[in-house]
Amino acid sequence: MAKQTEEARKKISEGRKRYLAENPDRHPWKKNNKFKSIPCEKVKEFLKWKKISFIEEYQPLVDRGFSIDIAFPDIKIGIEINGNQHYNKDGSLKKYYQNRHDLIESTGWKLLELHYSIAFNLDKLELIIKDRENIKVDYSEYIAEQFKRKNKFQLEKEKKDKRKQKEIDSKKKALLNSNIDFSKFGWVQKASEILQITPQKVNCWMKKNMKTFYESNCFHRKQ
Repeated sequence: MAKQTEEARKKISEGRKRYLAENPDRHPWKKNNKFKSIPCEKVKEFLKWKKISFIEEYQPLVDRGFSIDIAFPDIKIGIEINGNQHYNKDGSLKKYYQNRHDLIESTGWKLLELHYSIAFNLDKLELIIKDRENIKVDYSEYIAEQFKRKNKFQLEKEKKDKRKQKEIDSKKKALLNSNIDFSKFGWVQKASEILQITPQKVNCWMKKNMKTFYESNCFHRKQ
């Protein structure tokens, strides 16, 4: 198949954008099988329960494919329910989402960017909905704490992996410095004493941690 030229790709892209602009209901974001966020659906259920009318997946800009999760077009207020992937470590919006936010607000909209955890705090959610024109929501501390926890978990995992590897290296050294004749039957029993595991697990341990040595130097029963 021949590669498309840059000009051809540009024409296809422009045609696609023009088609979606003229047929907004055909946009992928409008499809019924679009991935649904559980927290976002929870907020929508809360609004319906409170009998508050809204429009979901509303497109505020006719020339762009942006879609707001929850919109009140009559007062030009939108609510976005965001996952962690929308934020930097300090809790600020990532560049793409901030640019999108600023572009939408430049047309007179007010866009509330809410972290998905709000869906599980109904008291706070109710306050936001009641005063949605004035309230400012800041999740920077929450996001920063989440990243802190994630980094702590990663650090602990790395420490655990290092301890495990140190133990493996120590056992490998002990095996290599032992007087075991790995070329003869009976080496498994002796190795199990050094490794402090059952003889049945020795071959698996060797294959995993000393594969080359095991295949080249160790006695194997004939199949």
